[in-house]
Amino acid sequence: MTRIYPQFDRDVAFEELAALENLLRAGMAPRPLADGMLHPATKFNGFGGVPVDVPRLRALRSALESALSGAGAQGRDADRRFDVAVGQVLAHWFEEDGRGQASNPEIWPYLTIYVLPDLAIRRFGPDKSGRLPRDRYLSGRRNVFYRAYLRSWILGDLLDDPDLPLYEDDLVGLVDRNLSADHRIARMIGEQIRSIQSGEARREGVRGGLKSVQYELRVSDLASLTDESAKRVIAECFDGGVKRQGATF
Repeated sequence: MTRIYPQFDRDVAFEELAALENLLRAGMAPRPLADGMLHPATKFNGFGGVPVDVPRLRALRSALESALSGAGAQGRDADRRFDVAVGQVLAHWFEEDGRGQASNPEIWPYLTIYVLPDLAIRRFGPDKSGRLPRDRYLSGRRNVFYRAYLRSWILGDLLDDPDLPLYEDDLVGLVDRNLSADHRIARMIGEQIRSIQSGEARREGVRGGLKSVQYELRVSDLASLTDESAKRVIAECFDGGVKRQGATF
């Protein structure tokens, strides 16, 4: 079933984020789904689906809380576990509720600020002045939950690769900077990485391949290629990266 997710107007999103910051400065805990109701300024934009109700939003909260129960609270490893756990839940969730809704950046401020504020704060808390990072709470590809969703949906089980920490920064950087809007190419890159056998040279081979792809994206329009042609170009990038790096060992 396709569902329509609630949104804030942008000015309301800024106001609600400021209100959340003031609540935290006062030493008070955030109130997800305050009074058990949709926000008075809730908007539903779209057609051909069923507007999401409070029980469905509570079910999403519950699924995320359960997934995060063993993620830990601090440190880089905890942050990575948070992102992976959240992304997997959201990727599965919107498989049922509609990818079209998840691809709309305007639903994420509502979820982040009003439905999941405590979870967002756990990942990106306030600075010393009490300000929350705007780009993690408002609309855009750096929103804490949209970012995790995209990575999980694009990269899939590659996020469970035991070698991922060795090349994660390069891969995530490429996806975030260059491929957040081109999921087809990003998925092809993920498939290519999965095809590289484990071994001493894998980390540098993957990193070399990612750098080659990044260069290729600057000089070629991969998005205009057929699947077959794009896969061939990506394979050549990684084949060159593996050979160059393998020769150094």
